[in-house]
Amino acid sequence: MNDMDDFIFSNYLVNYTKKQNLEDLFYAYQSPAHRNTHVNDHSVAALYMITRGRSIMGVMKEIIRQHPDVFHNVESVVDFGGGPGIFLFALSKFKTLNKYTNVERSDAFIAVMNVLVEEFLSSSTPHTYVDSISGNYLELESQYLPANDLCVFSYTLCECDNSLVSLPGLVENSKMVLIIEPGTPSGFNNIIQARDKLIEEGFSAIAPCTASNGFCPLRDSESDWCHFVVRLDRSRIQKHLIKGELGYEDEKYSYLLMSKYPIHSPARPVRTALPGGLHRSGGDGKRIISRPEKTKYSVSFDICSEKNGHIVVKKRENKGKFKIMKKSIRGDLYSL
Repeated sequence: MNDMDDFIFSNYLVNYTKKQNLEDLFYAYQSPAHRNTHVNDHSVAALYMITRGRSIMGVMKEIIRQHPDVFHNVESVVDFGGGPGIFLFALSKFKTLNKYTNVERSDAFIAVMNVLVEEFLSSSTPHTYVDSISGNYLELESQYLPANDLCVFSYTLCECDNSLVSLPGLVENSKMVLIIEPGTPSGFNNIIQARDKLIEEGFSAIAPCTASNGFCPLRDSESDWCHFVVRLDRSRIQKHLIKGELGYEDEKYSYLLMSKYPIHSPARPVRTALPGGLHRSGGDGKRIISRPEKTKYSVSFDICSEKNGHIVVKKRENKGKFKIMKKSIRGDLYSL
């Protein structure tokens, strides 16, 4: 990603006006449904890839890393509001797609994506066929969308109040759906509403949900919501553009992965495993949906389950399991 940062920074004009436009865009994204987030300037679109795009890509990589069995057989993607192709570049770190289609209303984003594909992906063998549809995805009908293994809505539902109304038609030609939203109560509310609509269309939740029958223990909570955090390194150029002081950022996100069909795991799935019933990717278990409370004598947390949702692991009862659970974080899978 640092090579891409350097390429973008050296090939697109950077001056005070462009940086001010970028700051205005960041301000708009604080309340995207009510402010103009449209990008029509190529330099701003390119700099967005270094700044906000880099963070979003980090979230995408984390989700892909956690669910290798899901993304292993994905060969075609339709990305709704894909910006400069962030998901394409995130997935390319793990595998090569056959076809990627970006449905994007900003011609500037599409142009930047095409430049970056030519520079960083065109020499790959095999390489991905990259296509784009210019326009507002909310106005598209399903017959104009190619059949695909996975469609992606990444930080896009939050940009329009009525986007969920169009969701059933947009996923009609898709086997799986990935939705990523800001890790805020509003973002989680979009996730829950989208899940309800997708269940009506015959989809089943893959992740992060581990409760059955569409139950969500956080749906009506007034104090918490389903979200996760990933710590991401900032590049030198990114720090400069966003005026950041720290060399890292903690990105909060909510996400939903759903499928029309059962997921068949590869013969040797990749996973990060911890002994004693705790693992970070793949496998069976119940999702930890709260920040674990850790003391010298116990670890307690909530899990995504339709019953017995609060777990307490006591040191005096099981020293081995207690030692493992001291390492747990929100989002881990816990085996009962």
